[in-house]
Amino acid sequence: MTLDTYTARRTGGRTLLRRAAVALTGAGAALGLAMAPASAAAGGWEPVPDPDSINWVDAVLPAADGTVFARGGYYPQGDPGSGEFSTYWQRDGASWKKIPTPKNQSLDTYGDDLWTATSAKDLWVVGSMAATPSIVNHWNGTAWQDRSPADKTVEFKAVKAVAPNDVWAVGETTWRSDRQTQQGVIGHWNGTAWKITKLPQATNGHTSLGALQVLSANDVWAAGKICTIQDARTCRGYVTHYDGTAWKEVAVPQGTIGVNELTASPSGQVWAAAGTTVLRRTGGTWDTSASVNLPSVYGVTELTWVKGTLYAGLGQNQPSKQTGVLRWTGSAWESVTSPYAPKSEWETIAAVTSLTGGPDGSLWATGTSYAFFATGQFASRLPAGATR
Repeated sequence: MTLDTYTARRTGGRTLLRRAAVALTGAGAALGLAMAPASAAAGGWEPVPDPDSINWVDAVLPAADGTVFARGGYYPQGDPGSGEFSTYWQRDGASWKKIPTPKNQSLDTYGDDLWTATSAKDLWVVGSMAATPSIVNHWNGTAWQDRSPADKTVEFKAVKAVAPNDVWAVGETTWRSDRQTQQGVIGHWNGTAWKITKLPQATNGHTSLGALQVLSANDVWAAGKICTIQDARTCRGYVTHYDGTAWKEVAVPQGTIGVNELTASPSGQVWAAAGTTVLRRTGGTWDTSASVNLPSVYGVTELTWVKGTLYAGLGQNQPSKQTGVLRWTGSAWESVTSPYAPKSEWETIAAVTSLTGGPDGSLWATGTSYAFFATGQFASRLPAGATR
């Protein structure tokens, strides 16, 4: 999910500015200083502590081989104007070990779709800088490798690795000075180079892709939005599918806004999230009966499968008493125990910004909390078999 608002966080003697998916209601609402780190949550959730005293954990990524990566943010010289950098760790038993920082690192690495991993030796991170819109870094277990595409007009917004020589990424072409139409792009890494496919130009508008799901070499889905140049607020959801030969647009229900999440069930049923609308594709058509209609919820931020069960992370307006995580029963959504234990009756979860299932059946969540215009962050793990 793309996160567009900023939040201040103070811990000890330092103040860090971090992104947060927080929607504020009421005129004159403002963001203040964040709160202390999260306490242990109920219902079996375990807090994931900051690996050190300089960074915060903003996402956790389990890989297929059982390896777990964590990402934390920081600002060089403590100056938010210099852009947000990330530090990466790898879980080693019960502790974390730091991975060296990439030399050519993106200034925009905050987002759950911007990294992917298949093993301890196969971690991919995509992003951009003002002068270098296209940055792709690969961790092989020993060192970072620059895997940026040769086409520097490409900016990837989401990436999925199937294997070290089979990686997919989607995004957009960067704006040109003459304001030419922006195109959606799809990249495929074959182990040697990227093959870049640019979607046809949208009439009087631009296309941006930010969600990706890979089922097989002949079954790949990408999604995002198309907006008119005259008014960026007039956007519609966009989904495209690759059948092994070509990419073809798949129409979504009228009124669907930009699609921010894609996932698929173990049987291959495709699910998508667009605001509070949740789409299921069955028999060649979309079904919206799984949409989330809860007070104060402004959007589904995450969709992830864990051992055949679908979970959703929520973004919420304030105040809200929702737990922030839902589970699909097969016919309806039900609340899961909260990954965050509030420290006061006024504190609630603002947004779940990362929700990922591990191969062992564990569930990892990160996000932001909110109280009195102040926000904090949390990172939690629900072990396999724990109370949900």
